[in-house]
Amino acid sequence: MSIPEGVDENRRGHGLTRRGFLLAVGSVSLLAACRDKAPAVATPAAAAPAARTDTAFLSLSRALTDKNDLDPATAERIEKAFATLQPDLHAQFPALVTLAGQVSGATTLVAAAGEAKPAALAIITAWYTGTVGKGVHAVTVSYRDALMQRCVDDGLSPPTYVQGGPAWWTAEPPAPIRAHA
Repeated sequence: MSIPEGVDENRRGHGLTRRGFLLAVGSVSLLAACRDKAPAVATPAAAAPAARTDTAFLSLSRALTDKNDLDPATAERIEKAFATLQPDLHAQFPALVTLAGQVSGATTLVAAAGEAKPAALAIITAWYTGTVGKGVHAVTVSYRDALMQRCVDDGLSPPTYVQGGPAWWTAEPPAPIRAHA
């Protein structure tokens, strides 16, 4: 193969030109962008996503918090975080589920938990703070939907959440806040 006329003699022996490099990078970028867009071949196991039928942790969470409107997706994230970060507490969840079926009321359930009381309190803490664990190993599973946000939800957004457009703070506060001013 001969080098075309006009090509610098210094490039002889260098296999990759700028044009070739850009073509390769562009091709790789295109393939990477399209990787998840290709239609998948359906297999019987992957044809329909499996519905989560395990609602034991969600029921336990409802019993411990006395809240019936807890989000199932958040419950699943909290349970997975416990299984990963605090497997010793997660191992006590089945005992708490059984106990929740025998007693009624969150206070009664926590009082009757015995050795599983730290696990019960950790579940309540996770729902109210939106985090599982402590310190640098804590995992945030929900911030906006944490139960601690509900008591001020009628008038305040969580910190760092924008409440409106530019200069939103110049508008009159919501009625619940004006009532206490």
